[in-house]
Amino acid sequence: MPSGEQWRSWLRQYKLVLALAVVGLVLVAWPTRPTASPTPDSQGQVSEESFSVEDLEQRLASAISRIQGAGDATVLLSLDQGVERVLASDQVEEQGEKESSREQTTVICDQEDGEDVVLLTQYYPSFRGALVVCPGGDDPQVQLAITQAVSALTGLGSDRITICAGD
Repeated sequence: MPSGEQWRSWLRQYKLVLALAVVGLVLVAWPTRPTASPTPDSQGQVSEESFSVEDLEQRLASAISRIQGAGDATVLLSLDQGVERVLASDQVEEQGEKESSREQTTVICDQEDGEDVVLLTQYYPSFRGALVVCPGGDDPQVQLAITQAVSALTGLGSDRITICAGD
């Protein structure tokens, strides 16, 4: 059995490795909040946020119109995929002598105003490209400001954002 002095020398020799291991364990155990999951409202029900491309286009156009030199803007966004909802489901497997069957049903919960499905996760759309038409669209400084704004809000790269001058 190692003596106390051997333990101390071992700890001195490997203290950096032990410190990094402790920090790693703390980071792994640190609680995180999932980004794609819905949040319960005040009654414990899961509320889903609605998404509308048209609303986002209008809000983006309004914000771009406030950029100095841009003027009244029109924005069009194209999507790679739409909103995807993952619903809770229950799976039942039955095995017979010669065949087996699998049945999958969506989980439904009773509410005061009727029945509703149980939403596990909602994934928001990914964008394919953006077109911005505005009077100041031919000014390079305005183009840069608009490209940065659209990129920040949609996650698109500058190669997928087109800005044109319009009336």
